[in-house]
Amino acid sequence: EYVYMNQYHRDLFDIADDTDIAGKRAADLHSAEVAEKFQQNDQRVYETREQVEIEEVIQTDDGRQYFLTRIVPLFDNGSVYATCGIATNITEQKEYEEKLQRQNERLKEFASIVSHDLRNPLHVAEGRLELIRDECASDHIDGVAQALDRMDALIEDLLTLAREGSRVDEIEQIGLANVAKNSWQTVKTRQATLDIDATQVIEADQSRIQQLFENLYQNAIAHGGNDVTVSVGVIEDGFYVADTGPGIPEPDRENVFEAGYSTNEDGTGFGLRIVKQITDAHGWEIIVTESKGGGARFEITGVEKGA
Repeated sequence: EYVYMNQYHRDLFDIADDTDIAGKRAADLHSAEVAEKFQQNDQRVYETREQVEIEEVIQTDDGRQYFLTRIVPLFDNGSVYATCGIATNITEQKEYEEKLQRQNERLKEFASIVSHDLRNPLHVAEGRLELIRDECASDHIDGVAQALDRMDALIEDLLTLAREGSRVDEIEQIGLANVAKNSWQTVKTRQATLDIDATQVIEADQSRIQQLFENLYQNAIAHGGNDVTVSVGVIEDGFYVADTGPGIPEPDRENVFEAGYSTNEDGTGFGLRIVKQITDAHGWEIIVTESKGGGARFEITGVEKGA
């Protein structure tokens, strides 16, 4: 039987202000479906003598509503004599989650289309180009090969953005120096050099932080030249990656993480966007500033240190 009901509950279920709820049961004030849910929840608290927390969907006059409901037992001399329920309306949050889920499904579909419908003809073109290279000599062949390589890089970056997104799989303790060094081995570094001064252990997703370093290295080499020096070091609550290249002009620093933004005609414009997604997925912050040598310096902060 009800003892008290606040105004929000009355308004939600269209219970008149002058309705005396004292002594009434859920079935007296609600639809059969809603009353059964309320009675089951209360019964669970009486039986377990413990607080319960439930996500539930209730159909109201305003449509479908989502609630996070907490029901706690009230005791008298060791016995449960009543329950107190507090429901928080989480409809906006759930609708946002459903919207994100739909977007993720569309992105996965897009990634599948890109992988199949674009890569297949690209591979055919690459194969035909090799046949042409064997059959004749032309100054145009290298230009076509470079264009095909650029298309392949664009597709790879688009797939990374679509499939990975702002997601991390497994957080583990990672040696910063180790992942920085290993990532360097997977990049075409030419005559570039790497200087690491980072002994700390951090908590991160192994695969995604390697992607972060790879993209920052590629960015440094693309803009700083074949003989650029890249440095990795630690700061108070994170780490940095700096280079000796030309740097990024201050007016452009807010735009470098936007998809498609690039000042290099051979760049895809997605590398730093991927870096931003990775930092967001970990709950980190990233800014770009100027290195001591006048190059670019990317500072990642909010990083949890490992044991």
